[in-house]
Amino acid sequence: MATIKSNETITDRLSDLSLLDQPPEILCPQRIVNEFKQVNICAPMVRYSKLPFRQLVSEYETHITFTPMILAQEFCLSSKARDSDFTTNETERGTFIMEESRSTPATHPSKRKIRGSLIAQFGGNNPLYMGHAAALLKNYVDGIDINCGCPQQWAYKEGIGSALLRKPDLVRELVRSIKGTCGEDFPVSIKIRIDDDLRNTSRLIKTAIQANVSMITVHGRTRRQASSHPVNLEGIKFAREEALSSHSNGNGEIPVVANGDIFSLEDANKTREFCGVNGVMSARGLQENPALFSGYDRIPLAGIERFLDLSAQNGFMFPLFHRHLADMLGPWFTSREEKKYFNMLSSPPSVIDFLEETYNIHPSPLPEIIF
Repeated sequence: MATIKSNETITDRLSDLSLLDQPPEILCPQRIVNEFKQVNICAPMVRYSKLPFRQLVSEYETHITFTPMILAQEFCLSSKARDSDFTTNETERGTFIMEESRSTPATHPSKRKIRGSLIAQFGGNNPLYMGHAAALLKNYVDGIDINCGCPQQWAYKEGIGSALLRKPDLVRELVRSIKGTCGEDFPVSIKIRIDDDLRNTSRLIKTAIQANVSMITVHGRTRRQASSHPVNLEGIKFAREEALSSHSNGNGEIPVVANGDIFSLEDANKTREFCGVNGVMSARGLQENPALFSGYDRIPLAGIERFLDLSAQNGFMFPLFHRHLADMLGPWFTSREEKKYFNMLSSPPSVIDFLEETYNIHPSPLPEIIF
């Protein structure tokens, strides 16, 4: 028998049930982050945030997902790059019942049924390639994001990623190029890191908003700070305040999403409260625990089984499939020897056998499995 939570009324429960039969609203990412509480986002992760993983996290309260960073120039010039760098399907976006963030009494929150969003992230510094690459994906995604924060040395040397943090005029050109090919109302966002000199962060945010950017994700570390360095929530809060003080682009407030050190739902909610944001983004936390936004300490074994099915249905290269499972199984391994043994497995059948024998995980049978 269903039970009513201590902070939930019978009216609330009936309202949720009535929404289940309604079609979901399809909103742009900016509106989702602005209009709803506790918006959860999967970060763009090189190699990792591909279709099977995005679909998995969407089944565990991740409302917006990002593709891995795609190199705009290569995507434009190479059909092989286009085939390997982007795949999607009709079911990868989740459907969620979400609570509105404003103008509702706490005792009777207003809820709506929403379809999640998919954002493609591009890396590049050439406006022409950026605009053309965005146009190629316009009809398959809900927005385009420009990577202005990748700290890897190769990206910096190529003049992309974090190399753009102190080039606000170039970022403006990149945004405007996408707007030129995709339309002024098409959502364009940027993902940045904070600068050692916050005046540079302020300048970049204000320039991007003037260019009609729709959302800004802020990773609370500088270009030179490793993931082991504590995230600077004050820096993210500063960025949010700068965005609030800038002029609106006519489509409402430009939301700031907080990114960095989100490893649990508690981390997410503490970050939301401190920074004053609705949206938080996780990378490494979701990598190990794709169910973290649903409040799990580790992904349930049923979630790992689901990942096997999604990987088989959509196709996944074995090394990446194996790496994902190693991350997810980390909290489940009972010894170093077990972890070492799993890491040495070298084929899909050996991995499936291990999961069946050790954790009683059984993927659904399919006529053909391609990894």
